[in-house]
Formats: sequence, structure tokens, C-alpha cells
Amino acid sequence: MIMKTRILLSALLILIFGLLSGAGTAYANEEDVLKTLSYKLPVTRNGVTVTKVATPFWQSEYPGPVIDVRSKKSGTMTVQAYQSLRKLDSPVACTIKHGIYHPWSKTKNSVIHYYTITPVEDYKALKKAKLEEYTIHAGDIITNVVYLSEGFCKGNLKNRQIEFTCSALQENQRDFQLLGKAENGSRPEQWLYVKCEEGHKAFIQDTALLNKNGVKKGSLSNTGKSALDFLFKTYP
Repeated sequence: MIMKTRILLSALLILIFGLLSGAGTAYANEEDVLKTLSYKLPVTRNGVTVTKVATPFWQSEYPGPVIDVRSKKSGTMTVQAYQSLRKLDSPVACTIKHGIYHPWSKTKNSVIHYYTITPVEDYKALKKAKLEEYTIHAGDIITNVVYLSEGFCKGNLKNRQIEFTCSALQENQRDFQLLGKAENGSRPEQWLYVKCEEGHKAFIQDTALLNKNGVKKGSLSNTGKSALDFLFKTYP
């Protein structure tokens, strides 16, 4: 339930702010919004262009890192960002507000949305099979499979999103075949899409922001009051 709530919030934010290009997009209904939750895009790194999957949230039960940008003092910080995360050839100066940068942070900051870039995982059904409550027919293709949390994944099937335990698909080679070659050594990228004080919007990678002077890495600490009631602690 918690993850579904986060996904719905992600969908609503996409509806408001648009996709990676920053352009506004009008959707006819909730199903159209859900279809945008993960999608393929070309990503160029070190001169090599590879198709990846973009997802508008950070994965894991407890996503990280917690990024503390001088949160105890009001003000701003200027960092290097990019106009597009597809190809990192257009760096721009971007001034962001001090604060805690994390998908669950309640402090005011400059984030519009959070994104994860992962390798493509598409699967083809070799025969009619059940995947959780879904009936999958021979030849059906489940595209853009990404990890959610607590052993659950999601993917797109015939223009709709479905959720299932990852092992039910990825470890069932009798019924499902991975299309293409697995990118076992590829690490996910996590990005923050932010509104810069200069007036433009840009992308900052989490690792780059953490390397900025004055920025500290923090952790999550559950207060026990509710599943989403967390304190953000900063490492010395």
C-alpha cells in the first residue's frame, strides 16, 4: 500500500511537471498517466549511447542517499547541473535552496522530481502463464521491468502497468525469456530534477551533489510512530 501510494504521487507529479524534457503534457485519464511511470530513452555516457529505462522515483524499501545541503542554515548553493540527463554535454550553473534532499523529505527545497536510470529488462512469455493475478499469453511482452521495494517489481503489459514479485518473473525461465543481454555490471543512476533560482530547470546526479563542499550525507531513522514517520540524521 505504501509503495502504491508513492507511485500514485509520482504519477500526479509527472502530470503536473511533464516528462524529462520539461514540457507539459496533457493526459486523458489515470491509465495514460500510469503508462509514463517507466519509459525507454537513449543515454550517452563516455561517447557510447545505450537505451535505458527512466523511472520517476528512487528504488528500494529505504531509498538513499539522504543529501543534506546546509539544511540548518537558510540560503542557497550553486552547483553544476545539466539541461538533459540523456547526454551530459550541456552543463549549466544551477542555484538550489538549502535543505534535505530525499524523496521523503518534507523540508522545502528545489526538487521537482527524482529519477532513476536502469538497464532495460524486457521479458517474453514462452507460453500461457500466471504472473500473480495476471494471465499472460504466449508471445506477450512485459517491458521496462524495474525494482520497486520489498521484492516487488513493476512492468508494462499491453499499455498498462502491472506489479508482481520479481522472482516470479526473473527466476521463471520455463515461462518467461529475457530479451536481449543482461547488463549485470551496470549500476543505476539517481538524479534530481530541480528548479534553479536562475529560472531554468536542470538535472543533478546524487553523487555529484554529495561531492559538493558543504554537503553532507545522512541516513533515515524511523521514529516508530508510523511507517513513513522518519527523522533525517546527518553524518558528522
